[in-house]
Amino acid sequence: MAFIRSKLNLGSLARVAFRWSGPGMALVSYSSQEPYLVTAVQGKSKSTISGEQSVVQLGLLSGVHRRFPVAVPQGSQATQCFGEDSYFFSSSPTADVIGVADGVGGWREMGIDAGLFAKDLMHRCFTHAQRPNFDARHPRNLLIQCYGEMKRNRKPILGSSTACVVALNRSESALYTANLGDSGFMVIRNGSVLSRSEEQTHCFNMPFQMTVPPPESNRVSWFCDDPSLAVATRLLLKPNDLVLLATDGLFDNMPESMLLEMLAKVQGVHEEKTLQEAVNRVVARAAALSTNPIYMSPFAIKALENNVDYPRGGKPDDITVVLASVAMRKRQTTAGNSTEC
Repeated sequence: MAFIRSKLNLGSLARVAFRWSGPGMALVSYSSQEPYLVTAVQGKSKSTISGEQSVVQLGLLSGVHRRFPVAVPQGSQATQCFGEDSYFFSSSPTADVIGVADGVGGWREMGIDAGLFAKDLMHRCFTHAQRPNFDARHPRNLLIQCYGEMKRNRKPILGSSTACVVALNRSESALYTANLGDSGFMVIRNGSVLSRSEEQTHCFNMPFQMTVPPPESNRVSWFCDDPSLAVATRLLLKPNDLVLLATDGLFDNMPESMLLEMLAKVQGVHEEKTLQEAVNRVVARAAALSTNPIYMSPFAIKALENNVDYPRGGKPDDITVVLASVAMRKRQTTAGNSTEC
């Protein structure tokens, strides 16, 4: 059994040194300063955007529709941040870590809230990222460890989710990333995309996803992608770089050129209020485009490229966006602040 996050007519409509370098330049170290991320978050659920609760159909290879009990992650609220999307932000003396996860909504037909799966995954990532022994150089290992915990749980939360986690390792001013599926990240420098994740899909609109299926089901019938398959990268950051994480609800509705245009005025901005206003505008625009029936969205373009019958229009979906600006501060000796949702 495999789940497709369907379109409407497919299923349901920032030691403590900041180092940077360039061509012909040696690394420069500022021993009294360190990099950190100033962050802002915004999002919208699909039901809020469309004004009604939508039901996503399943793409099934085999099996029958059934209902299963759903466990609630301990230490977390059962409600989701933005529909079936979830996110976390963790700040410690050694690293800033951000993650987003997109629960695959097709589980709803089986009585399973995939948003709980995404939330549990992000809660576990948040908890591990807060530990003193967390190694920010290996966010992929973070996904592997947390997914393993979820599978071994005596009362596992059923469902599946994509995930993208990035970690700013302060000691080398490097951003380490891990991405599984079609959520993703962008790093913007001087108004241009310096680095961007590539989506992983089995076929059109069927992303790689970590899955915990019903215990009595046939595992072969599901797409159960191991987080070891997540693409991992490393990138040296500079002050004023922008780091953006988002679920596919953003990328499927807003092209890169539009994102760059909307974020141009906040390149180098470190005020939380200004960053929040910017991410609010991005999400509002993406939400409006997702319900525009004549807009040629990135999702519609990809459908055309894959010979899928999808008319012009956006893709209604949950949207979660985390925007972060790389800033400098005096070296910190106390623990930082953290947020999860």
